[in-house]
Amino acid sequence: MNEVSKKNSLKALLGGILLVACLSGCSRFILEGDRKNRDIRIRNPYRGTVTIPFEMINNLIVIPMRINNSDTLKFILDTGAGRTVITELGPYQSFEIEYQGDVSLNGLGNSGPLPALISRGNRIYLKGIKGENHTVVFILEGRFNLSNFMGTQVNGLLGYDIFENFIVEVDYERRKLYLHDPDAYKEEYLKRKKEAKWTYIPVFTKDNKLYMNLKIIQSDFSEIEVKLLVDSGASHTAFLYPNTSADIVIPEKTIDAYLGSGLSGEIYGKIGKAHSIELQGLVLNDPVLSYPDLEAVEQAIERDSRNGSIGADLLKRFDIIYNYGDNGILVRPNRNFDDEFRYNTSGIDVITPILDLPYYVVSEVRSGSPADLTGIKKDDVILEIQSNRAFKYTLNEVLNLLHSTDEEISIFIKRGSEHFRFDLNLKDELKLQ
Repeated sequence: MNEVSKKNSLKALLGGILLVACLSGCSRFILEGDRKNRDIRIRNPYRGTVTIPFEMINNLIVIPMRINNSDTLKFILDTGAGRTVITELGPYQSFEIEYQGDVSLNGLGNSGPLPALISRGNRIYLKGIKGENHTVVFILEGRFNLSNFMGTQVNGLLGYDIFENFIVEVDYERRKLYLHDPDAYKEEYLKRKKEAKWTYIPVFTKDNKLYMNLKIIQSDFSEIEVKLLVDSGASHTAFLYPNTSADIVIPEKTIDAYLGSGLSGEIYGKIGKAHSIELQGLVLNDPVLSYPDLEAVEQAIERDSRNGSIGADLLKRFDIIYNYGDNGILVRPNRNFDDEFRYNTSGIDVITPILDLPYYVVSEVRSGSPADLTGIKKDDVILEIQSNRAFKYTLNEVLNLLHSTDEEISIFIKRGSEHFRFDLNLKDELKLQ
């Protein structure tokens, strides 16, 4: 069992959140002013920028960080998280905290709130960065295991505290995160803002989370403008909540699907395609949109008036500079911009129950999918894909194969003591006319 030392030496096993989780909190809003007054700052006072390499797993940014006297932990950089959240600890991971009280957390899903502890006055350390007086939320009840879906140990979410203290630049292609001191970077930011290759998108914050308005041309060619949470900690393209607007149209061609898990439980719904998403004149064609069932999003709708969220499958198509102090972000299309928007055409969801080992197990099979129709079942162990041993693939590579279109893939699996080979014909079932 993982040990978390508190005032009373409480031992707590921390559980997981999945990819669409978003949390609200109430942090002090710090964007301008003298750097010495910031709780999180660059350690070297003569440097204006710190560069942090990151892992990119299933579209998500994963960076290393320490809290107090902890070992190095891994966190998802999440614009949808209003607090730093610890979701789980791995074997032999431990650190000391002092907690001030209990809280309940709500999110997407329909399983109700999660109990958690809140701890203030913590120290955090990233490469070249030190933070003090840092508030951390510890989830006590493990409904999910985030790490199994990421293929490596991931300990939580890091969000608003970083974005309120720095101008944050993300280079998805180079896998680099640049944290700029707002005062030192102000002139360069204004210069980039005037350059034609960068597009300024107005954004706003509420409850420490980021929102934007954008335009969608739907499957019936109707045009809507929607208010969406910007959620870099979610791997999807976009969620739309049909019950928030009579103008939101669910496409005629849809697939009933498992959409993931939120803080309050599993999320099911439909996926379909729109003709385009437009951000200040930048047009992304044929995006795959998710339409979650009402029960999964009721609490999110009650907390704010948003129509849904955009996730990392859209964000990764840009170089992005987040500047909360300017109420905007700068975006520049990168080489991913025109890539096809993919979805789970095979119907297979996988987990890696042995962390950091390429051992893939079927966690979910979508009803009526190619995988279901050929006979693949939950808990099957994938031994080969396309006649190549599965352990030779990374999790990202496995997901890319399972999300292919217009392709036939061969999968060799182990079920108990038996072995089976299945051939799946993958095609785009959502293609618009």
